[in-house]
Amino acid sequence: MLRRTTVTAEADDLAVLKQEARRRQVSLSVLLGKTVAAEAATIRAGRRPRIEGVRRPVGIAQVMEEDPEAPHRSCFRIP
Repeated sequence: MLRRTTVTAEADDLAVLKQEARRRQVSLSVLLGKTVAAEAATIRAGRRPRIEGVRRPVGIAQVMEEDPEAPHRSCFRIP
């Protein structure tokens, strides 16, 4: 599903991207969409290690949220 949004950026940076979009013969919107997709893929690939849950691997934040009194929470508490 595509979603529209507003991008705030320096005018010089946008000018560079507009020029690159023209060079590739695509719209600035298409170029920005591809750039966002590439950055999102990089972030997804670098996600924190996961721990094994009962039914599926889940992130530690989710485990901590589900059971606030669980023993593993103590190692993450800030004194």
